[in-house]
Amino acid sequence: MNAQKKKIISNLIADYHLLAFDELDSTNEEAKRLAKAGGSHGAVVWAKKQTGGKGRMGRAWVSDDGNLFVSLLLQPEKPFEELAQLSFVAALSALEAIAPMLPEPADLQTKWPNDILLADKKLGGILLESFRTDGSEKAWVVVGVGINVDSHPTKTDFPATCLKEAGVELVSAKIILSRFIHHFIERYDEWSSKGFAPIRKNWLVHAWHLKERLVARLPDGGMDMKTEGIFDGIDADGSLVLIVENEKGVGKKHIISAADVYA
Repeated sequence: MNAQKKKIISNLIADYHLLAFDELDSTNEEAKRLAKAGGSHGAVVWAKKQTGGKGRMGRAWVSDDGNLFVSLLLQPEKPFEELAQLSFVAALSALEAIAPMLPEPADLQTKWPNDILLADKKLGGILLESFRTDGSEKAWVVVGVGINVDSHPTKTDFPATCLKEAGVELVSAKIILSRFIHHFIERYDEWSSKGFAPIRKNWLVHAWHLKERLVARLPDGGMDMKTEGIFDGIDADGSLVLIVENEKGVGKKHIISAADVYA
């Protein structure tokens, strides 16, 4: 193992147990290593620093000290195709953890597919990775979450921010972690028992630019391949729904499963 383990706290809440590290290459990678080594559902991997953090589509995730980097290793009793819904579970849980600390909670929003915004700037993001290990019938899913607490990157396509910049005092990554896990467990249990519908409904309450015009840049076409339309919500699978007008001004629904969105 290429990291210094700091401590292990068992039974964080119910079946969840915390593994804390001073430094890791990536909390997602460590969670995947745990699964392949026979780890159990409910491992919460937290690192003070990452040397190889990553975001969606293989992008690097800047991992400065003082920010939150955590991954949950889960093995849900759900079909493989439904596991992507956990990105919305995590985003909603992060909002609920952070909102009470803010002077203007309404400034906190969810941005499809996996970002958390504060005052139209990126505060955090989620990276979901699903896979099966040898000999396992059920799939694993790693829910990776990064929150900018003390600092944020400056050279980004989409503007970023952090809690400290927003005026949140006396807060640390450890505090955000504790609050996030509390809310995640509640929302995960809701998703497990009631399905995606209540998660979807609550996520949309906080959705960035809902019913407004968005541009979706598609990953397989680079920056030149894009679709523009009115953001009409997300479907039952979590895909983006855009209403796109044709040359006659007639709107038609477009379902987009993967893209970067901009206003």
